[in-house]
Amino acid sequence: MSKKANQKAKLLHLQQILLEETDEKHVLTVQQLIERLAELEIPAERKSLYDDIATLQAFGLDIIATRSRANIYRIGSRLFTLPELQLVAEAVLKSAAVGKSKAQKLVEKLACLGSRYQAEALRASLKAQKYEEAELLCPIELRCSNELVPAVLEYLAEGKVKKSKEATSVIEGTVVADQAFYSWLFGLGSKAKLTGPANVKKDFVKYCKKVLNQYK
Repeated sequence: MSKKANQKAKLLHLQQILLEETDEKHVLTVQQLIERLAELEIPAERKSLYDDIATLQAFGLDIIATRSRANIYRIGSRLFTLPELQLVAEAVLKSAAVGKSKAQKLVEKLACLGSRYQAEALRASLKAQKYEEAELLCPIELRCSNELVPAVLEYLAEGKVKKSKEATSVIEGTVVADQAFYSWLFGLGSKAKLTGPANVKKDFVKYCKKVLNQYK
């Protein structure tokens, strides 16, 4: 790409650098911004950089500038704060309506809404939570209509087809046997049946009775 073409994209690259590398705890000096742009083969002078930052601020990007011997810049407000990202990510992972595989992909997209440091903190927080969840995982087995097999395999951790017939399949996997799981299973209706283990079946029956009792 020519230097002229790179210059046209300078504002976009500058915005991306600020969004990815700065937050409440991380800042970049003017010199560091010049160096980051140089790595992308985009030459920049201090005065032009000040003008570019002013343009981004006028566009609506919340850039906090601290005037000092070496002026420093960082992104201020974002669409989500880190605690809000963690809250939404946890809700996605625990949602009965979202399969585990899809939930992980959504969490990765959420992580991209923060700086790279916030993304790392989010992943670390959720990783620790996953270790806690792992202690609660239990193996289950269920029979479902073949049309539901993809959705069931996506929801269960380590899900795999054990037996398959013309109309139904038996699937094994692991889950955290909690209300979120029971709600998801209840939503499958008569097209899926939990076949084991006995203690999880017993708890699921209690859950179903509790729901149905509201309509008596």
